Amino acid sequence: MKTVGQIADLSGLGQVADLSYYIYFQREHYLMKIGIMCHASFGGSARVATELANTLAHYGHQIHLFSRSAPFDTWDQADGIIPHYIVPQRENSLHPAALHTAWTAGETQALLDQILNVIETDGLDILHFHYADPFALVAAALKQRLGAAMPKLVGTLHGTDVVIQGRDPHKGPQLASALRKADALTTVSINLAGLATYIFDLPALPRVIPNFVDLSRFCGPSLHQDENNVKNGHCRKPRIVHISNFRPVKNPQRMAHIFMAVREQIDAELWLIGDGQEMAQVQAIFQQNDLEQHVRYCGLQPNVGPLLRQADLLLMTSQYESFCLAALEAMACGIPVLATHVGGLPEVVRHEETGYLFPIDDHAAAVAWAVQILSNRAQYEVIRQNAITHAQRFGEDHIVPMYESLYRRLLAERSPIVAHELSIAAYPTATVMV
Repeated sequence: MKTVGQIADLSGLGQVADLSYYIYFQREHYLMKIGIMCHASFGGSARVATELANTLAHYGHQIHLFSRSAPFDTWDQADGIIPHYIVPQRENSLHPAALHTAWTAGETQALLDQILNVIETDGLDILHFHYADPFALVAAALKQRLGAAMPKLVGTLHGTDVVIQGRDPHKGPQLASALRKADALTTVSINLAGLATYIFDLPALPRVIPNFVDLSRFCGPSLHQDENNVKNGHCRKPRIVHISNFRPVKNPQRMAHIFMAVREQIDAELWLIGDGQEMAQVQAIFQQNDLEQHVRYCGLQPNVGPLLRQADLLLMTSQYESFCLAALEAMACGIPVLATHVGGLPEVVRHEETGYLFPIDDHAAAVAWAVQILSNRAQYEVIRQNAITHAQRFGEDHIVPMYESLYRRLLAERSPIVAHELSIAAYPTATVMV
């Protein structure tokens, strides 16, 4: 065991980067200035970005959050978060479920100017964009302009920015070129990492850092909530819940037809949380089949946890999911998941342990599993407990430090000598194993 000062006298510069990583860039010793770019709409990429901003701010880092308008979410804008919005909320005419990627030249320039101003006046160690379009393009323009003065650039790919925008013959090549300028790329699942590498022809696989869940907000039902699920001494009817932005990729019409088939066998009800492009078609299906009285429309909810805890099964019928944050949050609340076997969902939901995954066009299998799990209380309780246990692995205090570690490694690579000298000056008596 030797002190940092002793190591400094003996070590060569080849060891400096590792030393600075383990000491200077530890969270308790070095608080970073981090810029985060994200969309404002009701969706996974914005949820992850704002939750990451909150958690990093609670850890003590200073966060600059850049978005077109205020993100739709329950987040407390913790001390240490400085928001930068292009469009005031009162002037924002976009539906909160709409993913707006067709930014005008003026909006893109306004975002670029905001980030430049922060870099010049306050400084940033890290600039981290969530979702490639348009943020990778903005970041690439910044890097070209700033050169060596550019903060370390991190990009996180979330799903449709790869499988939809990435395949666009015009936008795809632009995004691919911009993404290669990042110092580090991450994705939320192994599946998406492979797709991104193939579609964008990346030189290396992005690092996988999965989505995470706030276990203080998403947790199993309390005794009081369990009591509310019983009416007049009898259990209420089974309750299926679907959460999405009702975009075509979520295929909510398939969800409606599966629910109708489930109702032919058990007296279940459906709660719909969210809104979006295909909600009208879903409503029409239920109206035409006289099922409106069995469906509750909850609308867009900034905090879905309390509603999830009152459900029995999450039903997701997506054409593609890079991860499916709704599935993770449901499991954390003790709600089994029934979902399509697509994309990164098998990395989140363990088939027959925390829920069931069915082939994308096999409605009969989905109905059979829904009826089975909602009819067998003993089996349901086993899967419920498995889901809660499995979700603990994705708690924010397990996952967010992965981002911190990535940031610190990038900063140590940029200026190892400065980091080394500062660490010795600040912590001359620290000890490390050698």
